[in-house]
Amino acid sequence: MANESGDENSRVAVQAKDFKEFVGLYKDEVYQKECEYLPKGDPEKFNEIMRLYVDRRGQYRRPGYLLLWAALYGGKMADAILPAAIQQMSEDYFLMQDDWMDSNEVRRNGPAAHVMYNPVYAVLASDTLHTILYRMAYDAMNLLGGTRGKAYFERLYDIMLTTHVGQYYDISLAREPDITKFTLEEYYKSIYAKSGYYTVAGPMQCGAIIGGASNEELGKMLEYGIPVGTAFQIKDDILDCTSTVDTLGKTIGNDVREGAKTIILWHAVQNASPTVLERMKKIYELPRAQKREEDVKWVIDTFNELGSIKYAQAESERFTHQAIDAFKKSHTDMPSSPLKDLAINSIGHVASRSK
Repeated sequence: MANESGDENSRVAVQAKDFKEFVGLYKDEVYQKECEYLPKGDPEKFNEIMRLYVDRRGQYRRPGYLLLWAALYGGKMADAILPAAIQQMSEDYFLMQDDWMDSNEVRRNGPAAHVMYNPVYAVLASDTLHTILYRMAYDAMNLLGGTRGKAYFERLYDIMLTTHVGQYYDISLAREPDITKFTLEEYYKSIYAKSGYYTVAGPMQCGAIIGGASNEELGKMLEYGIPVGTAFQIKDDILDCTSTVDTLGKTIGNDVREGAKTIILWHAVQNASPTVLERMKKIYELPRAQKREEDVKWVIDTFNELGSIKYAQAESERFTHQAIDAFKKSHTDMPSSPLKDLAINSIGHVASRSK
């Protein structure tokens, strides 16, 4: 670790008492870097659609993992800002299409893009953001240079491809109307691709590559990155049942409406009486447009009565503890530091978050 980078990263770590504060230190810089790549001028309306999710910003959790792991492995923040902006840009374009596919009407405390604008324009705007991401990735590869730039680009490509495959798994599970015909193994396979790798493990690896981590170190990151990514998605399933639109910034109960197969539903199917299971099956077999609000409420109430949400929370916490233990084991040779404490905090934050 170069002294200049180490000193800079130590100063940053002292400024942030937890992962949320660490992310907040860089939000504006990451946002401004995204904006540098957005087109200006005509057609203004189309540019407005492209900027919708970018300007609303997000929680910047994924860029945060990238930045923190870059710092943890001695990388310069100046080298990590563009890759962090790429991570955020990917989320902005993924979500625009994801909301349209899932008929999600609210995103980041505002109308979803396909609701606010013609869905055709929203999808086209998303595709254009994806195209802009190519330019950003090319620039980042050249900025990092040599084998480091090549390793970063290959990791980014793998993350993007895996996430699209994960979306396929997610949609195919949702379109199976019989809720008794999915397994826990299928659920975990889906969330590894769509959430575990994309949200946590992949950004961690990209950051560590910027810091010069070895292939062996990158491999060990999966031992804790995947469990914490799994915990993250399980918590997402929980919040979809327990939060509010104002708190979460997106539609609540969407998993029930869309027919998503979650760990909560799996537990409920295993524990419901024949009468309750039959009613639940009939609700899930209905098209989204025919599911009434009282149907969604009944399903969520049933999840609570069967202890399915408590079960999911316990599993999220179990995976989080597994991830923390794996991180500590793989970093025994790394001296204690505020940065190392922040990394542990970023993992522990997953199961207790409220949004």
